[in-house]
Amino acid sequence: MKWYTYVILSSLFLFTASACAPTYYNPIVVRPASCSRQMQFAESPDLGYILAFADKMEKPVFLDFYAPWIPTCKRIDENVFTQGAVAAYFNQNFVNYKVNAGGTSPGPQITDMYGVTTFPTFIFVDGKGKIMLRHEGYVTADQLLEMGQFLHHAGDEDVLSLGTK
Repeated sequence: MKWYTYVILSSLFLFTASACAPTYYNPIVVRPASCSRQMQFAESPDLGYILAFADKMEKPVFLDFYAPWIPTCKRIDENVFTQGAVAAYFNQNFVNYKVNAGGTSPGPQITDMYGVTTFPTFIFVDGKGKIMLRHEGYVTADQLLEMGQFLHHAGDEDVLSLGTK
């Protein structure tokens, strides 16, 4: 091969690798929505940063309150968040954030703030932290997708405010 072929191939590889690399919005990590067939969850040490980011993006936040020792929470991670249609829809239309109720800070504080006592609990909030929809207990992929679509369409029709308008 000619030397320029190597240059082109290495440039293509670097572009592809960097396109799927996480983006750091200090102090949040958000992975690109198109790089995974499972739901992508933002990482942050503080819910306030997630809410501010969601407010700027004009997207609601999907909060997954879970406890790692509960079998239902594990089943949702394995069977619902890995469904292509659910992942694609939520990655595109929401800022997703997992809250480990039994973990270290800020999990227990956020759990108390929203009065969560059942796991799993799913709460959709706007960019100011106001609850838009709450569901406790197991959901199927179809049920979760239906909830997300309902909120997305309600936001499009100005039935719900996302905190920015």
